[in-house]
Amino acid sequence: MPRRRFGTFSGGINLPAEKDATLDAAIAPWPVQELRIPLCPLPAAQAQPVVAPGDKVKPGQLLARTDDPQQVNVYAPLAGVVGDFTDVLVPDDFFGWRSSRAIVLKDLQPASQPNRPDFDWEHADAAELLERLREGHLLLCSGPFDNVSRWLESAIESAADTLICNVMENAPLVTADHRLLAERGGDVVRGLAILAKALSVAHTMLAVDSQRTGAYRSAARLAGALKIDTIALAPKYPIEAQAMLTQVLTRRQVVPGRSTLSVRVAMVDAATCAAAYQWAALGLRQTHRVVTMAGRGVKSPGNYLIPFGTDAAWLLAQACESEPPLRVHGSPMNGRELAVGAVVGPRTNALLGMEDSYAGPPTPCIRCGWCSDNCPARLNVAALNDDFELAHLDGAKARCVTACVGCGICTYLCPARLPLMSRCQQLRQMILREAKAATP
Repeated sequence: MPRRRFGTFSGGINLPAEKDATLDAAIAPWPVQELRIPLCPLPAAQAQPVVAPGDKVKPGQLLARTDDPQQVNVYAPLAGVVGDFTDVLVPDDFFGWRSSRAIVLKDLQPASQPNRPDFDWEHADAAELLERLREGHLLLCSGPFDNVSRWLESAIESAADTLICNVMENAPLVTADHRLLAERGGDVVRGLAILAKALSVAHTMLAVDSQRTGAYRSAARLAGALKIDTIALAPKYPIEAQAMLTQVLTRRQVVPGRSTLSVRVAMVDAATCAAAYQWAALGLRQTHRVVTMAGRGVKSPGNYLIPFGTDAAWLLAQACESEPPLRVHGSPMNGRELAVGAVVGPRTNALLGMEDSYAGPPTPCIRCGWCSDNCPARLNVAALNDDFELAHLDGAKARCVTACVGCGICTYLCPARLPLMSRCQQLRQMILREAKAATP
């Protein structure tokens, strides 16, 4: 893989990887007994069920349909029998959870979806690929967008000229996308090529951790054949943040509070690329997610292919020998505490058992400056903490809190145990909502 001279970013830290337990663990299935599949996976109008309790369904079968372009259809991950309706929690905003009605699927059978390789993506034009991807009702597995169709439309409207597949994944413990690229690199690279062709971009890049290149040789060869640049970068955290990676690879500065599309860069993750290929080329619905399970007390750490709608707390409890002090959904740096009732979805890249290193009440800020010195967005985090405590929203605006990338370095380093990232993100969300409400 070429090691070229690119830009860099200020701040950031080198974190202990702590990935040894799962780095070489091949993706494996995890047996589940019941699914609770959300009817409202995105914050829009609920999809309407087209099945009733007692119906038998096949893998990939339509369970609920929507006419709302901001929502997606819901499909069965496995064969089973439809049960009653219930309520579940799905991720919302940066930290919170949102309630959704859900279809219970029981008496599950481990059958694969039907494979229909009836679409020749290599000879399709951009318009045909866009239509095919819209028919897939795909969800993004990371980033500020939720719906792949809306992301594609926004990228076209922004005249995006660069597409980047972000496989840096340099937060501790998490290795889900690494294993996906190492084992199923063909699906990831072909999916990236499909998205690039649909967007008609001039430049396509696959960005990977320079410490892991040995596992990506086959993916790199295929990428070269498809005219995709594979670029290995040093894993200083948080280079995996979209704004940081865009700056490093293109030297374009993302406008605070905006997505990378504001500088004509579209960014996607490995799991979304794989889902795009599996749907566009093979007709397989997006119904599973590769999830890293690791951390304290996990008796079989590894990467598992989990169907959507699996109870996340039950899953982690099954994996752990004892109840961990802290259960985390996502990255240990900026994930959210796992809530009772939460289910696995496209954004569930990890379920972690963690030590509660911030046990005990926070103490007053001692003005050490570590948070600001290492902030990759170069924010005065201590002053923003004052703005939060004083409910001074105008001060947070003036200090450009919307540039916060939510990496969690400030909280990680704070000797006073202050939840600095959470406070900055709350300020950021309030300002963005206020701006959205003021926009005609």
